[in-house]
Amino acid sequence: MKKKKKQKITRFQILTWISIVIILLIVLRLVYLQIYKNGYYEDKANTQSRRFITETAPRGKIYDSQGNLLATNKQTYSITYNETTESNEMLFSTIQKVLKVLDENNEKQQDTFELKMDSNDKAYFDFNTSDSEVKKAKELRFKKDRGFDEAVKKELFGNISSELTEIQESQVNEKLLEISPQTVFYTLLKDYKFYELLSSDSNTLKSYKDKTADEIATELKKKYSFSDLRRVMIVKDTMKMQSFSGFKSITIASNVSRDTAFILNQKLTDLPGINVVIEPMRQYPYNELASGVLGYLSSIDSSKKTRYEEKGYDVSTDLIGIAGIEGAFENILRGANGGSTIKVNSAGRKIEELFKLESSPGNNVHLTIDKDIQHSAETMMKHQLEYLQNVYKESGVDTRNATRGAAVALEVKTGRVLAMVSYPGYDPNLFASRNVDSEVSKTYFNPDLESIGNEFIQKRGLSITVDQLFPKNSKGVREDVYDILPKPLFNYATQGLVPPGSTFKPMTSVAALEEGVVNDTETMVDHYYFNTHPDTFGSSYAPKDNNNHGIVNIRKALAVSCNYFYYESAYRMYVKNGSNVNALDSIAKYAWKAGLGVDPNSNAKKSTGIEISENFGTTYSFKQFRSLNVTYAKFDIVDFLGKGNYNNTYYFAPVDIAYKDSDSETVKNIKKEIKDLITNKISKIGDESITTGLPELKTKIISLLEQLEKSSDTYKNSIEEYNSKNNKKNSYAMVANAVEAYLYSKNTSVKTPAEIINAAIGQGINNFTPLQLASYISTIVNGGTRYKVHLVDKITDYEGNLVDEFKPEVLDTLNLKESTVNIIKDGMEMANSVDMGTASSVFKSFPIPSGGKTGTATFRDDQKTYGREAFGVYVSFAPKDDPEIAVAVVIYDGAHGYLGSPVARAIYETYYRDKLKTEYPNYTPVYMDTREPYDFTLNPPLENIKDSVEESK
Repeated sequence: MKKKKKQKITRFQILTWISIVIILLIVLRLVYLQIYKNGYYEDKANTQSRRFITETAPRGKIYDSQGNLLATNKQTYSITYNETTESNEMLFSTIQKVLKVLDENNEKQQDTFELKMDSNDKAYFDFNTSDSEVKKAKELRFKKDRGFDEAVKKELFGNISSELTEIQESQVNEKLLEISPQTVFYTLLKDYKFYELLSSDSNTLKSYKDKTADEIATELKKKYSFSDLRRVMIVKDTMKMQSFSGFKSITIASNVSRDTAFILNQKLTDLPGINVVIEPMRQYPYNELASGVLGYLSSIDSSKKTRYEEKGYDVSTDLIGIAGIEGAFENILRGANGGSTIKVNSAGRKIEELFKLESSPGNNVHLTIDKDIQHSAETMMKHQLEYLQNVYKESGVDTRNATRGAAVALEVKTGRVLAMVSYPGYDPNLFASRNVDSEVSKTYFNPDLESIGNEFIQKRGLSITVDQLFPKNSKGVREDVYDILPKPLFNYATQGLVPPGSTFKPMTSVAALEEGVVNDTETMVDHYYFNTHPDTFGSSYAPKDNNNHGIVNIRKALAVSCNYFYYESAYRMYVKNGSNVNALDSIAKYAWKAGLGVDPNSNAKKSTGIEISENFGTTYSFKQFRSLNVTYAKFDIVDFLGKGNYNNTYYFAPVDIAYKDSDSETVKNIKKEIKDLITNKISKIGDESITTGLPELKTKIISLLEQLEKSSDTYKNSIEEYNSKNNKKNSYAMVANAVEAYLYSKNTSVKTPAEIINAAIGQGINNFTPLQLASYISTIVNGGTRYKVHLVDKITDYEGNLVDEFKPEVLDTLNLKESTVNIIKDGMEMANSVDMGTASSVFKSFPIPSGGKTGTATFRDDQKTYGREAFGVYVSFAPKDDPEIAVAVVIYDGAHGYLGSPVARAIYETYYRDKLKTEYPNYTPVYMDTREPYDFTLNPPLENIKDSVEESK
C-alpha cells in the first residue's frame, strides 16, 4: 500500500485563511459596533451632531420721564462658527476667508481676547484696568484657564497629586507671572496647532509636536504676521474656553451690516461651520446723553465666572450691566435667554430642530430724567469747559485743565432726579457692540500716563517730572494720585467728592439761626482777618476773607460770601454749646440731617438713596476729624521717627518702623506695636485726658526700642552711626519724649475750635458729591424735609404693564423755623440778583426769581505745582418763593463757582421753557462769555424717540 503524499500548504491557502480571519474579525467588529454597542455610539453621534443655539433675550428698555427711549434693542447680524469634524479640519482656511470678507467690508472681528499684539508684532496683555493688583489677578486667571499652571506645577514639584499648600500656590503664581506675554503667545500657537498652516503632510505635522514653541513661532513668522495669527487664535481660544460648557456656537463678529451678512450667506457652502444669525443688540439712541446715569454693558470677568454661572448666565457670551442703571438694575433688565437644540450636519448646518425654549424679554425701567433738561445741562457744561480751557484768562489763574464737571438737578419736593451730568461721558454703544478696539480700551481703561504726563508738563510749563506728576506705586505702575486726568467712566455727579467751599454757608446759616447766635437784624463789621479771638488762633495766625464787605447782616453775608460773618457765627456756636469737644459738632448735627454725612454715633446709612453707585462725603465733626488724625498719624510716626528728628527739638538715632517684607516676624510685631500704642492714644483724645497713662506709654516705648535694637540689625547700625556722628549716646528716652510732644500737639490740633471755624465756610475735611449738595439745598429750601434721591419712577414688563412704582420717601427732617428758611432764600436770591451778588453776572437777567450760592475751594495748597486749580462750585434753586427745582454744579479746576452757574441757568431755561415763552417772550438766553444768543434750551433739538408699547400707554 502506497503512502499518501503529504500536501504542502501553499501561499495561496495561507493568504486565503488570513483573509477569512480578517473578514470574520471585521464582521464581528461590525456586529459589536452596530448591534451590541449600537445605543452607545448612536448617543455619541447624536451628541456630537447636536448643538444648542442660544437665543439671547432682549434686555428691558430704559425710558426717560416722558417715555423717550434712552436704551433699547435692535436686531443685528452676527457671524458664528459651529464646531464639527469637517469644520475643524478646514478651520484655518475658513476663518481666514471670513476675516477677509470682514476686512473688505470694514467690519470688526469680535475681540475680547486679552492677549494683544502691537504694531511691531510684540505681544502684551490688556486687562482693561490700571490697578496693578487687579491686573495681576487677571493675568493669573488668564494663564491658569489655559493650562500654564500645570506645566509650572510639574516644573516646581514634579508629578504632585496632593492639593497644593498656600506657600506652594504662591510659588506657582510667582512663576506664572514671570511668563512673558510673548511666551504665552508662542505656547498657544503650538497648543492650538497653528503648525497645520505650514504643512498638511502627516509625518511633517508629527515632527512639529517635538519642536519648541519658539521654533514653531519662528517658522510661522516667515509666512504670516503675528497680528494675523492672533485673529485666528481668538477663534481657537474661544473654542477652548467654551469647550468646558459643551458644544456652543462661537461668535466671530457681531453687529455686521446687512450687505456683509448677505455676502457671507452666499459663500456658506465654502465655509463649513459658519452661520449668519440675527440677534438683539443694545442700542442707545441718544449716544452719549446721560451715559453716567445709564452705564454700559460688558463681558463677564473670568474672575466672576462661578458667581454668574450660578445665576444662569452664559459667561462666554452674555453681557452684563456695568455701572449706572444697567448695572444697578441688571436683574430687572436682564431677560431669560431661550434657544434651540438642533442637529447639524458635518458642515455645521442645521438639519433638524429637536427642542426650542422661548426667550423672555427683561422688564423696563422708567427714569425720572428728562432728556431735554439733560441735553441742555450737558450742552452748556461742554460749552463752559471749552471756554475755560481755551479762552478764559485771569491773572494767576490757569483753567486749561478744566476738563471735567458734574451737575445734578432735583425736584425739591420729591427727590426725583431731573438731570444728572458727568462730563466727559462716553458712548455706551461702543461697549454694546463688543467692538472695543485696543485704542478705545487704552483711552478708557489704561491711558499712557508716561506720554500724557510729558505733554501735560510741557504745555503748562510745570517745574516737575513725570515721576512727580504721575508717581509709580510699589508695583512700578504710574498712578494719577493728583486726579489730573478726566475719567469718562467715573460718575463725577455721584462719586466725585469735592470740598464745597462757600456753598456750605447756607448750612452754617441754618445752624447759626436755629442756635440763635445770630438773628435777622444783627450786623457785623467785616475784616480781612478773623483776629477777633486770639485765644483761638493765637496772635500770629488768623484765617482771612480776601475781601472787606463793610457792614453785613446774614442776608448780605450769603449774597457776597462774607467769610468773617461765618467764622464769627461758628465761634459763637462753639462757646454757646460749652466750648468742649461736643460743641465742635454744633454745625454737623444740622448738616447730618440735610444729608451732608451721618452722625458717626448712629447707624444711619451713608447714602442719598440713589439707586446707582455713589460715594458719600461727610462734614466736619470732632469724632470724624479725630479718626482722620489717627489715620494720618501712622504716616507721621513713620516719618519723624525715620528722620530721627521731631520738630527740630528732639534728636535721636533714626528708627525705621515702616513695614518691610524682609523684616522678621519679631521686628514686624515690634514696629506694629509702636504704631498701635501711639494711634490708640490719639483715638482717645476727647474721651480722656492726654496725660492719662502717658508715663506707662513712654516706658513701653523705651522697652520696645530696646527689643528692636536686639532684633534689628538696621536699627542697631542706625544707633552706632548716630553715636559716632554726634559723639554722644543715643537715648531711648529722647524718642519717648518726642512721641509725648507729638501726642500733645495732636491733642491740641484735634480739639481746637479752629476746625469748626474752617468748616463754617466749607473748608477742612468737608467733602461732598454734587448729588449731596443738590439734596442738601433741596432740604433747606423745602423747609427741612430730606427726601430719598431717586432716578427710577417705575418698572414695567415688556407689554407695558406696571410691575413696581417708586413714590417719594422721606429720609429725615430738620424742622426748621419758617423765618430761617426765608432768610436763607432771601440771601441766596441776592447772590443771583443784586449787583454785589456772586452769581448776578449770569442770573441778573433771568426773569424767574431764583437763589444761588457760589463756592471756590482749593484742591490742595500746592495745587499749581501739578497744574491744578480750585474747584468751582455752584448751588441754586428756583423759583424763590415756592422752590420746585434745586441744582448743584461742580467744575474741576474751574477757579470760581460763578463760572458753573450758566449750567444751572440752562437747566432752568428748559424746565421753565413754556413759562418763559408765554410770560417772558422777550427773554433771550445768551452765553456768559460771548453774549451771543442760543436757542437749544428753549427749543430742545433732540427728537422724541418712542416705541409702540410706550405710545399706547
